[in-house]
Amino acid sequence: MRNIAIIAKNTLKEVIRDKILYSILGFALLFILSTLFLGSISLGEDLKVIRDLGLAGIYIFSLIIAIFMGTSLIYKEIDKRTLFITLSKPVSRSEFIIGKFFGLFVGLIITVLLMSIIYFLIVAFKGGVFDWRGLISISLSLIEIAIFISLSILFSTFSKPLASTIYSVLILYIGHSLNMVMSHFEKSGGISLYAVKFVYYIFPNLEKFNLRNLVIYDAAISGVEITLSVLYGVIYCIVLLLLAIWSLRKQEL
Repeated sequence: MRNIAIIAKNTLKEVIRDKILYSILGFALLFILSTLFLGSISLGEDLKVIRDLGLAGIYIFSLIIAIFMGTSLIYKEIDKRTLFITLSKPVSRSEFIIGKFFGLFVGLIITVLLMSIIYFLIVAFKGGVFDWRGLISISLSLIEIAIFISLSILFSTFSKPLASTIYSVLILYIGHSLNMVMSHFEKSGGISLYAVKFVYYIFPNLEKFNLRNLVIYDAAISGVEITLSVLYGVIYCIVLLLLAIWSLRKQEL
């Protein structure tokens, strides 16, 4: 645990020092602030527009940070040969991967917290109350972010950052399309349904973490479904990190 904590701490410092993080975070904060203007021209739907764009902005920009920083996390260590120095010490590959994951995840939690503070202040200013439902949505989206950090770390153990980014974006698209595709093929049937079911159960179903529409339209949010989604995300992260450890062990270092 001590080695994991040290690696996580050093990774967090590396994330905080990265100029790309501040560039993306700056654009994110400007976008969230711009929802005040966009809401003011929405003909009486200002709070709904602010919540819609604000939650979407927090999700999209945090996802961009997770993918771009995660895909280069392990690759830089291998490319610059710094991984050799780390592994020459009494540090296992599993401790290295897990430490990197938690370091980046804590860094993402901090950036999401900064964006969320601005969002909640704007909503409170326009609506007069704290957006508890928005907090639930943001918290659940962090589980999806954790999955993408795990995915990015896995890809970075065997591919370059550009390829890893492309893989991550493809999985993002597939993960949010699974329910729609599954519904279509269940109606049409046929042999292709089995192939779609295989994809459905292998790829992460990212719609499980999307509560934004429920929050915007004040629909009911099921505590049981949230709990199951969190468990689903945690199990998926564990599987991906185990695959990343296995992949790193296969590398000739």
